[in-house]
Amino acid sequence: MTLQTTLLTSHKGVDLHAASALLVMKDRLEDGHRLVNLFRCEMHTFWGDSVVGGMEKMLTEGRYYNPNKHHFGHFTTQGGSSPWFDWNDRHGDSVADFWPGEKQETDLEAGVLDGTELLTQLLGGIPSAGLTAVDVIAYSIDQEGPVLSGVVWRLIIDGDPATAQEAGLNLALARSRKMGLLVNPHMENWLVK
Repeated sequence: MTLQTTLLTSHKGVDLHAASALLVMKDRLEDGHRLVNLFRCEMHTFWGDSVVGGMEKMLTEGRYYNPNKHHFGHFTTQGGSSPWFDWNDRHGDSVADFWPGEKQETDLEAGVLDGTELLTQLLGGIPSAGLTAVDVIAYSIDQEGPVLSGVVWRLIIDGDPATAQEAGLNLALARSRKMGLLVNPHMENWLVK
């Protein structure tokens, strides 16, 4: 089995990418009226010992994590002999239940939080009653190299939970002028949680 290691980082202050996308989506897209909030984490995943120096290098190098502006979560899981997804040709598949894995370390006051709870904290916390979180993971098609990098978007959708995922995907996937902003399906793969 190959160890999968994932670093997720979120902004300590206002995430201008998410804040500006939220305004545009609410104002201009179909289903925008259902979007209550939008959060984002940058994701960097590698397998085995493919990154020399591993997570320690990722946390100190500066390219992946800046302690002045980011919170981070370090996760690991035994991913079998291959990644938890195929690098290519993933359009809307569900993310494995075990993703992002077990919490290893974080700079948050996470105490006894498990991996799922830490992921929730990095992505804005638990949604209020009547709201549903829809997570979309986007990453470029044909990435090369030992690290798979992408973005985890959390869309907080108001209304019927049975239709929240459909509304979230309509807002996320760029399909027309009035549909989608976060994922370009011609250039990116995406997974849904």
